[in-house]
Amino acid sequence: MRIDKVHIKSKFKNLEDFKIDIDEKSMETVLIGLNATGKSNFMEALVVIFRDLDLERPPQLPKSKEPLEYYIKYECRNKDIEVEFSTKSGYTFVIDGEKLKNKSSFFSKKEEYLPKHVFIYYSGISDRVKDLYSDHEKAYYNDIKKDNATYEEFDSIRRIFLVQNIHASFALIAFFMKFDDASNEQETLQFLKEELKISDFGSALFVIKKPTWARPKKNVNQLWGAQGLVERFINDLIRFAVAPIYVEERIQTNYKKSETQNHLYLYLNNKQVLQDIVDIKYKNKIQLFNALESIHLSDLLYDVKIKVEKEDVKGGLSMNELSEGEKQLLTVLGLLKFTKDDETLILLDEPDTHLNPLWKWKYLDYLDKIVKRPETTQIIFCSHDPLVIGNLKKNQVQIFKRNKENGKTEAFNPFISPREMSVSKILTSELFGIPSLMSKKLEDLLNEKRHLQAKLVHGDLSNDEQKVFERLKNYFDRIGFNDDTVDSRYNRYLQLTSEKDAFVNRNYSKEEEEELDKIAKEVLEEMLKEESQK
Repeated sequence: MRIDKVHIKSKFKNLEDFKIDIDEKSMETVLIGLNATGKSNFMEALVVIFRDLDLERPPQLPKSKEPLEYYIKYECRNKDIEVEFSTKSGYTFVIDGEKLKNKSSFFSKKEEYLPKHVFIYYSGISDRVKDLYSDHEKAYYNDIKKDNATYEEFDSIRRIFLVQNIHASFALIAFFMKFDDASNEQETLQFLKEELKISDFGSALFVIKKPTWARPKKNVNQLWGAQGLVERFINDLIRFAVAPIYVEERIQTNYKKSETQNHLYLYLNNKQVLQDIVDIKYKNKIQLFNALESIHLSDLLYDVKIKVEKEDVKGGLSMNELSEGEKQLLTVLGLLKFTKDDETLILLDEPDTHLNPLWKWKYLDYLDKIVKRPETTQIIFCSHDPLVIGNLKKNQVQIFKRNKENGKTEAFNPFISPREMSVSKILTSELFGIPSLMSKKLEDLLNEKRHLQAKLVHGDLSNDEQKVFERLKNYFDRIGFNDDTVDSRYNRYLQLTSEKDAFVNRNYSKEEEEELDKIAKEVLEEMLKEESQK
């Protein structure tokens, strides 16, 4: 799966007539830019496109009467695929340069023409994109609750998949279970041990609740009328749980309201108990993961409390006690292990938000070494962190920026690759555009000192200004800040620019930036003139 070009023709949130040309040969593409430039909206548009192609319907937009008009070109299973939708003509499909006669020719082969998975992780409130997945979740749920549903039917994650926090617990359970046909997971377990200090699985407590759809006259012993794989999996948990407990308890639903809820507590006190269930029923990790998720989708899961063995923590630690960064890393990398099949599109919206600097720096290595993506997997992700993108080439980066004249978002590659710059250079380049790596207060003081120093050289310093200069000089000496550099030309540049009033007390506006650029060019011309006269 490799997306090449996308053109969002109609209005989609803050994107309109938006074009992007992605390097289809690269496995990773990072989207960067200021907030509200449309990075997340672009990824949501991709979900709409592939979701509705899978559902064989026009691309529907929430709260809009008009469908999404777009053009997309991508490679999938060694075929060049072009799809266009307009309100006038409907769908147009071109496969390897040949236009299909009708849409049924595409939909009848969608397993060949569509990615196997479209996987998205959103670090913010997942309700923002949850509606994009509701149709696929509903269809999946209707299948798993059928009485004749079999475990073998659910050997794959569904095509459109939204990652939520609960999935971290499911992934962790599956990681520590052994399967006859499983590939060697030593690298995964080693990663958990080295990076997260998780050495083993401890126990699991499933809290089952009465669902909103509970059938009349069906009680907890009948699981309120649950059916299919959902019913069978919970009965397996009941069979192996230590003394299942049913209670009615008051639950605080918000700060001013509480209600009585019916809960069934199922405690699996060690890893071997879960392994026994796996040995009887499940052939692979995905079947187990789908079984775990079935109780979540069916509104039967109130909570799952996973306890892990963690280095230097006596008695173990619950998942809820892990840091936000640990849970985020486990959620994203864990789920990618289950959706790393061929021809997969992975969309990650700020997957590095809670990570420490070292984990951010190693993030792309994690994706390569732990997830081991196939060559046909493509990852598109948003980031605001230079540590994450520091190893990328310029063709792997798309800068989102609003055009001043028409207000529309444009996407383009940077002039220089992030891997050719230091972190500080990345921050002050076009990639992030930060005016200074110093705090504004420190830079203002430094500019004031340089300006006074320039006046001192010319003998224009008043007594009051002399006192201010001495105070500032002593301050910068005390904190070990040296104005001088080994570059004589740069020293001269600083000297000449410091003589200009515009370089004192900056306000970092766009107009000021343009004025400073103009002055800088004048200073450079003056320096060149000086050198030519020597």
